[in-house]
Amino acid sequence: MHHTHTSELALDSTQDQRLNDLDGRKSGNPGRPPATIPLWLCRIVLILILQIPGSPSIALAEQAPGSGSLILHTPQGNLESVMLDASIELQVQGLLADMSLTQTFRNTTGQWVEGRYLFPLPPDAAVRGISMRVGERVIRGVIQTRADAQSTYDSARSAGHIASLVEQQRPNLFTMRVANIPPGEHVSVQLDVMLPVTVVEQQMQLRLPTTLTPRYTNQATPDTPDLASPFALPAEARGPRLDVSVSISPLPDPASLSSVTVPFQRSENGLQIHGMLMNRDLVLTWQAPLENSTNIHAFTARHAGERYVQLLVNPPARTSPGKRMVRELVIVVDKSGSMAGVSMKAAIEALNFAIDGLTAHDYLNLVAFDDRHFSLFADARQATDAVKQQARRFANHLTADGGTEMGSALDFALRRNLPALTDSGMPPHDETADRLRQVVFMTDGSVGYEDQLLAEIRHNLGESRLFTVGIGPAPNSWFLQKAAEAGRGVSVSIIDEHDVARGITELLAGLIQPVLTDIAIQYPQGVGEIYPRPLPDLYAGRPGSWVARLSRDVSEIIITGKHDGKRWREQLSLPADDAESTSALSNSAPALAMHWTRRKIDSLMDEQRYAADDSLNKQAITRLALEVGLITPYTSLVAREQHPRRPGNQPLATHRVTNLIPEGNRMLTVGMPRGATGVDMLIRLSLLLSVVGLLLLTLSRVGLHQGACTGSRAR
Repeated sequence: MHHTHTSELALDSTQDQRLNDLDGRKSGNPGRPPATIPLWLCRIVLILILQIPGSPSIALAEQAPGSGSLILHTPQGNLESVMLDASIELQVQGLLADMSLTQTFRNTTGQWVEGRYLFPLPPDAAVRGISMRVGERVIRGVIQTRADAQSTYDSARSAGHIASLVEQQRPNLFTMRVANIPPGEHVSVQLDVMLPVTVVEQQMQLRLPTTLTPRYTNQATPDTPDLASPFALPAEARGPRLDVSVSISPLPDPASLSSVTVPFQRSENGLQIHGMLMNRDLVLTWQAPLENSTNIHAFTARHAGERYVQLLVNPPARTSPGKRMVRELVIVVDKSGSMAGVSMKAAIEALNFAIDGLTAHDYLNLVAFDDRHFSLFADARQATDAVKQQARRFANHLTADGGTEMGSALDFALRRNLPALTDSGMPPHDETADRLRQVVFMTDGSVGYEDQLLAEIRHNLGESRLFTVGIGPAPNSWFLQKAAEAGRGVSVSIIDEHDVARGITELLAGLIQPVLTDIAIQYPQGVGEIYPRPLPDLYAGRPGSWVARLSRDVSEIIITGKHDGKRWREQLSLPADDAESTSALSNSAPALAMHWTRRKIDSLMDEQRYAADDSLNKQAITRLALEVGLITPYTSLVAREQHPRRPGNQPLATHRVTNLIPEGNRMLTVGMPRGATGVDMLIRLSLLLSVVGLLLLTLSRVGLHQGACTGSRAR
């Protein structure tokens, strides 16, 4: 197992010498020959002992085994009691997209049922409306506080009314509940969603998740039952299917529209997909209609008496290569059970690709984790050929198992081991201070305690920068993006082992350092409120997408920052007529206003996430969400039919919709549940006890042999 390999790397020369000294060591009892214990047996015992929490080891964390569990429920009975089909109609206009998501719940039983479905959405989605179709009738939903919406739904459910409720469990995870679906019939629920479009390297991109990787939870996870969902492989259940229709404007080059995750049929201004298995993210890219000579693209609009501007800011190119800094690269890789299959293969390939890209001037360390963390070295070492060979051996022996306890691994990677003060009371010279310290975090992000991890990243970051690599066909994109934001870095994604070169090359070559830092906005006349807040550093090829609400007298915006160590300044004059635009990437005024409100709510949530008071901005968020009709942690959408359908004497059964396990994931094919609490510990303990028993048996035989020899000599 890879654990054995890792612990061998953790043994220092002194420990190894002690093992060698065991061979031929004389007993303290004179007159008796030494009891020779096979050296290989001693090594195995020591290595297994080092795997037990609390054992001394340079690279193995001293911590209790993970006290968490994987939210991986096996449904009882029929996997398809409630079947789900979905359809997406996507209208992309400039930098925003309107998505109509329809979920159809089909009751295949002879009972009245309630369907429950845990489903993902893009991390920056704005869910702003709901309607429910029952036969020919369409029922419009309303936004309410979470408690009021729950009460409305529960009363309708109990009284036999067909009703639906949508709640946010995480920023990218939602639950849909549909009550009182008649036997053999179906109910359709349509969600109105707005999405921002990402721009990277002159490419527009949309990533639409269709399933999720089962979440690992521990004591820090809030609302654990809300993350529960049954999962199945396509061979075990039909699973949800998806139809997609996409229209993009402007699309100057239709041939540039592509997808690396699913085949599609081209249409006049977009594409069509029919019957897609919902077991992977749908990733769409197309050429951005941008002028390379323009640094800032802007669009202004007026809505409900307010004025808004959307900005797309291209960072300037580096004017000089500058002095090459020595890089200290610490790669943290997830080897928990949810990574089994294609994700683990991609992670190992990514590790090898990154190792090969280092020079002898760089420094390297690797950290792997499941229930606990394992490091290659106690501190980063110079990337000599020998060190790189050790790193490759470490990487290639990784296997996916155990829980997903990320905290200790991130803490180990982010901390700096500085020596104590000198005799003069002054801190010693830190030789690592001249290094460019990068922590690369490779994971599928499949955890339920994201907020705790984000707070720890921000607290422990220091002078490092944290970059995240989302691994697999359905990663937790929201957590990966937020972790990179907290770490003052960026996030990239790798779908499988064939996608490694693109992602790692972009990360280690183009994203070494930001090209624009200390960014600020000034308004010579008037005032503005811009988001995100604070404005993040910009990296090469990754424009900043910002949105602001302005007073009427703002006629120009000045953006300042630091570029190549010098002050950088750009001035933008806004059109006098808000119907005009300086970019082809324009959007409707209501959409732009909604986008600004969504970004403000996100900013308030971020402020609250890192504050001591976990309800610091609850009232402000609730007020904003109710004003515009957005789902948040504190507001939900609910719809109910006016007249009851289910007879009072008929019971109501609840069935969860089965999600498909992400494509290529092997966590369901193993005999023991991956990520279950204590699985790794039980395996190690059983191996240890077996070896100890073998050792005792060997010693007893040696003792009998020695006794026989002594008796023979006495005679």
